Amino acid sequence: FCITFDRTTAFEGRGKHNMISILLVGSRNFCRNLRSYTLHFGTSSSSELQNLSLNTSRSKSTLPGGFSEEGLRQWCLLTDFGSDGYQNLTSRDLRRRRREIDEIMEDPKRLPYTDLFDKKVSKVCHDYLVAHPSPTDLLGKAFFGSRNFIAERILLTMIDPWGHTQLPEVFNLGDKYLHWQVTMRAPLELICTWKLEQFSVKGCTMMAYDPSLKKVYHGNCFNVPHGQVDEGQLIKMGMQLHVKYAEFLVNGMIDELESVATTPT
Repeated sequence: FCITFDRTTAFEGRGKHNMISILLVGSRNFCRNLRSYTLHFGTSSSSELQNLSLNTSRSKSTLPGGFSEEGLRQWCLLTDFGSDGYQNLTSRDLRRRRREIDEIMEDPKRLPYTDLFDKKVSKVCHDYLVAHPSPTDLLGKAFFGSRNFIAERILLTMIDPWGHTQLPEVFNLGDKYLHWQVTMRAPLELICTWKLEQFSVKGCTMMAYDPSLKKVYHGNCFNVPHGQVDEGQLIKMGMQLHVKYAEFLVNGMIDELESVATTPT
């Protein structure tokens, strides 16, 4: 089926095999240059995911978190980093939240820290991802199950050995792994949120795949304002280390995906 969005809307459609959830955020800053979206989904089989495309003047995501820093930031602001599911927000809540987002967008120092990293995969890996019944679960397992993530996995398991330490085969909404919880999933995107309540810090980790560009994406967003990052030397150094580590994790995710794609079953 084909859906054209000419204004802010939220849509949920059930295909024969999967639930597709799409959210386009209604901030005037976000939508200023986006006139009309045309989304195409193959829903009769998983292999038709490769036909998924989005026609805009620039490459944009068909998914809630977006293949851009701005898209991920907007999702976090609208849902309060996954604390408020947009399905549960009333029209009045949405209007209020959008006004708040517009106010924040006017002041770059108030924007939450957001980053996004991407890397292209091989044709073999691309074919494997689009043919798989659930590319989202492949992304989650490759990210959290990669060799590059082992040190963090061991550390977090030692901190909470009785927590959720079993890596899921399927990342269903609400599922937990270590200190992450699955807050949003779509056929090609997974967003897991986390909280450090003792430090009043929360954020999200996003993994996604764009078949048209053959790129895997990894993004992060924290409720730490850019102004605080820019002004605090210690925080700035911490974020610089975070960027290096995030790039390291992306490489690990790609290596894991490539390995799985080329391993005979």
